[in-house]
Amino acid sequence: MSKYPLLPVVLIWALLILVLELSTGLFTRWSDPSRDSSHYAHFVNDENWLSVRIADMPQHRGSTVSIVADVKEIGDSTGLFHESTGKILLYVEKDAISERLQYGDQLTLLASPRLPSANDNPHQFDYRKHLARKGILYTAYVPSGSYRLSGHDCGGVMGSITKLRQNIAGTIHLSNLSSSQQGIAEALILGWDDDLDEETEQQFRSAGITHLLCVSGLHVGIVAMLVGYCLFSLGNSKRQRVIRGIVQLLAIWFFVLLTGMAPGTTRAGIMFTFIIVGQIFFTRPPTLNVIAASALVMLAFKPLLLFDVGFQLSYAAVTAIVLLVPPLVTLIPVRFKGNLITDLALKTYSLFCVSLVAQLAVMPFTLFYFHQFPVYFLVANMVVIPFAGAIIGTVILMVAVCWWPAVFALVGSAVQFEIAFVERVTSTIAGWPHATLQNIYFDSFMFIVALAIVLAIGWLVLRRRWPALASALVLCIVMTFYSRHVEAKCSMQRQFDVYRVGNRTAIEFFAGHKSYLICDSATASNPQKIDFQTTNNLIWHKTRERNVFRLDTTFCDENIMLVNEFISFNGHTMRIIDRSNFRHQSEQRVRVNYLLLRESPYITVEELSKQYSFDTLIITSQNSVRRRDAWIEQCKDKGIAYKNLK
Repeated sequence: MSKYPLLPVVLIWALLILVLELSTGLFTRWSDPSRDSSHYAHFVNDENWLSVRIADMPQHRGSTVSIVADVKEIGDSTGLFHESTGKILLYVEKDAISERLQYGDQLTLLASPRLPSANDNPHQFDYRKHLARKGILYTAYVPSGSYRLSGHDCGGVMGSITKLRQNIAGTIHLSNLSSSQQGIAEALILGWDDDLDEETEQQFRSAGITHLLCVSGLHVGIVAMLVGYCLFSLGNSKRQRVIRGIVQLLAIWFFVLLTGMAPGTTRAGIMFTFIIVGQIFFTRPPTLNVIAASALVMLAFKPLLLFDVGFQLSYAAVTAIVLLVPPLVTLIPVRFKGNLITDLALKTYSLFCVSLVAQLAVMPFTLFYFHQFPVYFLVANMVVIPFAGAIIGTVILMVAVCWWPAVFALVGSAVQFEIAFVERVTSTIAGWPHATLQNIYFDSFMFIVALAIVLAIGWLVLRRRWPALASALVLCIVMTFYSRHVEAKCSMQRQFDVYRVGNRTAIEFFAGHKSYLICDSATASNPQKIDFQTTNNLIWHKTRERNVFRLDTTFCDENIMLVNEFISFNGHTMRIIDRSNFRHQSEQRVRVNYLLLRESPYITVEELSKQYSFDTLIITSQNSVRRRDAWIEQCKDKGIAYKNLK
């Protein structure tokens, strides 16, 4: 009999549900909320009156307050108002009113809904698709004075939970914790990262323990473990298992609600619910089947979770821990059970195995999605993770005794000591040489091979057979040769990309592992302004050296020449046309391969053809809609190749 007899049944049901969703159109409906006829997207125009209700805790970011809101009514171009559905992301300018907005507030506002930025540049993160998977199709900027508070609807369970979250945050702010420590405490028990500073987040990221600041399965597991320890006196009879399980379920789902039903804790809550229910009815439940069943239930109700990075990371890590940690732990024989030193060593080794296996399982995903890897993750996890349970427990205790000033101050000092220790360890590890390997090239083929390597290693740990070892070695050789191929290809590359970056101009030329960014003066003085649009492209080209030049400078080396807004690169020439140079005096046409138009110069394609002999017309995003449309029509009439970057 198979060790996991129910797993094939779970997989069969998963396939049947997927076929059902595809055949009935449910998957398409999940992926496109606007298919609902009452969705506000059907009435969006240049400017709309909206009646909305704040559906989540507002997030304060710089000069704006970020708000996810449910659209209740929308006014169309004729002035009629329609009852509607759907979510919108609002960026409200900070003022005396917006800084006090909270969950449940109802607003009436005048805004211009816009589609979020899509994958407009090579390898750019598709923010539009990311928001669409959360049910948000439009964003809007709301200036101060263009909205008013029209009511408040904070009833129901979520309203009460939101008030409790605000009270807990207020209690933490009354403690003697520093501002960074308050942010860490709020992130641990509320999933609220509004008060986390950038330096703290960067240190945790470099140390490889950023998952500690993102409420997830780790935090839910800690809550379940703390409740289990509190009920250690209960036996293992059926009745006692039921009592322990019910108390753990209540604590877990209260914590899930307390974090605002964050996706990570909701996933973990469902997973632990299945596990605890299995423990109630079975002394040794088939854990892998329980995990598979929880994933099946979640995907049945929300299929798009399959594409959620957090979902993939969570289930990859948990599945690997369940399968691989027990055989790894048994590799070391324990001769003196019950001995304090032996038990402590075994616990330490178990934590080492859990950290190693979890990181191994998620490594292909972190390299593929984030292109970075924390080198000292084992050290950080071994030292910091044991403190996570203590911090969460003492923070909860501090909030619970807030009515007793002396005890509140005493517990607050304990929390301060614990978080200060974690901060010290984290900053030390983050300061070690090469703490994080960044900008790692990792494409889809490498992702598939890396997953296969992880599976082969898992097979080796479980079965300890030579075919598993041989498979892992062969796959590693394939990865090595493919990496060499990519390196050789990138070292020989000669190409350029013109970025869509709003009202800026940015053209990047790639020659081997060097790049040349030709841009306007504002961008040249601060190239980080376009990092969001260009960073992934640099990783894809394996760029090691980036040179930045203004359009009006003169530069020449073995790869590129820039003179008077003429660019020569790899045997091709480009002429940049703007309002300052769109007319030149010449008796004969100038031959170029590309003409690039920016700043809406008042010139027609016919006039350009008289001055220049060119192959392709590039129309950048800095041009007005009217000029861009006119050029496109003229190119179509004359059969001229063009590229519209808007």
